[in-house]
Amino acid sequence: MKTIFLSLTFLMALVSCSSEPEIKSSLVPQMSVQELRSLSNDGEMFFLFDVRQAWEREIAQIEGSQILDEKATKLISTLSPDSLIVFHCRTGRRSQLAAEYFQTQGFTRVFNLKGGIDAWSIQIDPTVSRYKSTKSKNNN
Repeated sequence: MKTIFLSLTFLMALVSCSSEPEIKSSLVPQMSVQELRSLSNDGEMFFLFDVRQAWEREIAQIEGSQILDEKATKLISTLSPDSLIVFHCRTGRRSQLAAEYFQTQGFTRVFNLKGGIDAWSIQIDPTVSRYKSTKSKNNN
């Protein structure tokens, strides 16, 4: 389990936060922020994982999200392969990598939140702070 978590951490660290281009084609479906809000409002069972760093979560969070850490990775390993799992980051680039990884692990209902928490703030909840991506909290 620790190996899976370390692999994910390394993979996401390779992705530059400063320039997160739009997601190119992938087998992982994109979920809109409106669809995520509907899931939540309808009371449907799903898991929302935040792949951002802790300092980013201090700035902004989507209610109900869990940070993708070793504990969350262990939780995911106990889930049914058809569990509804959504990953998000600031704009959708890092979470795309996490979603792709878990899809390769046999999960069949994995989604990436299109536009990430930035889109959530713009389209759903303007009380969620927006921020520019930096490599460290000190560079904010």
